[in-house]
Amino acid sequence: MKIKNIIPVILIILTIINEANAQDFKLVSGKITSFKTIRLNKIKVTAEKSGEVVFTDSLGRYSIKCSDKDVLRASASGFDERKVKIGKGSIYDIDLTYNDNVKNFNDAVSHGHISAEVLKEAIMREESKNTKDYSNYKSIYELIASEIYDVKVNGTVILNKKVKSFDSTPEVLLVVDEKIVRDISYINPNYVKSIEFVEDVGATMYGSMAANGVLKITLK
Repeated sequence: MKIKNIIPVILIILTIINEANAQDFKLVSGKITSFKTIRLNKIKVTAEKSGEVVFTDSLGRYSIKCSDKDVLRASASGFDERKVKIGKGSIYDIDLTYNDNVKNFNDAVSHGHISAEVLKEAIMREESKNTKDYSNYKSIYELIASEIYDVKVNGTVILNKKVKSFDSTPEVLLVVDEKIVRDISYINPNYVKSIEFVEDVGATMYGSMAANGVLKITLK
């Protein structure tokens, strides 16, 4: 076969190979968010099989070339990494979980994924969703009597139902916003964020004063 005849054949073969390789990939796009609605910037998106790596834009959008049955991995400083399997679809929106602490907050903001103002607002909204409404109670003592099973309210005295000692009244230790107090009558139930009763191991940090358990109140 002459050289001038071989060249077209080679070109045809290369074209077929390129088309075959192209059929092994598909373009996938979507957006990366947190708190369901907040779009994240500069999020690293990796297609594990194709090896492609891209980053989201300021609107949280990405577009990436994937292999058949590929796996997308979205990772960002301050957020939990998440993996998503690619199926027949071409649009994959991914929501990343944020666990609030100082390190995660600083990492998320310093790497440009989200602004400090937007993240603070999102955290506050999540906290308000998880805060129980105690405004229907007329007093803090009515709240305690209704919400805390392990204690008994006797006037303004809070007692542990399990008698710890026959030599003393089983009065529990009162702690408001991590401070030991004697009086809680001033507390409006509407301002209570959370309330819990802890005893045994959970109360050891308060020493002998917590022999009958600790009633912990956190205010909004």
